[in-house]
Amino acid sequence: MNDKIIKRMEQLERINSNIKQLDHEELAHLYELVRLYNEALYIVGDLVAESAYVKDTAYLERKRIHAETVINGTGTVAMKEANAELTIHEYRKQERDANALYIKFKNRQSAIENSIVDLRQKRNRLENELQAVNDRR
Repeated sequence: MNDKIIKRMEQLERINSNIKQLDHEELAHLYELVRLYNEALYIVGDLVAESAYVKDTAYLERKRIHAETVINGTGTVAMKEANAELTIHEYRKQERDANALYIKFKNRQSAIENSIVDLRQKRNRLENELQAVNDRR
């Protein structure tokens, strides 16, 4: 992980801490929850973009090292390929980890989007109930 991802994850943790302190059944808190989730969505969007960049960079580095190893190797094609695979083993792990991080942030982005929709629906329902109570008076 790079510094930008770490910084954005810390910001996201602060927002999640604030979210946990609010009541999902209180109308005033629902407005704040939607605002916080929108802020979290923006940060997660950055995390998705940055993790995609890290993932793609890891892939390109692995392919570059593989090609250099094959070109500079000696022996049969099979020997060159085997040597290249041994050389890029750690790069494959880095690429796998970067891909897992990308998927994690992409899924979190989807979950936040769904939470925003749910909160807005709940807020609208509570506003309608409040309006109905006020209309009866």
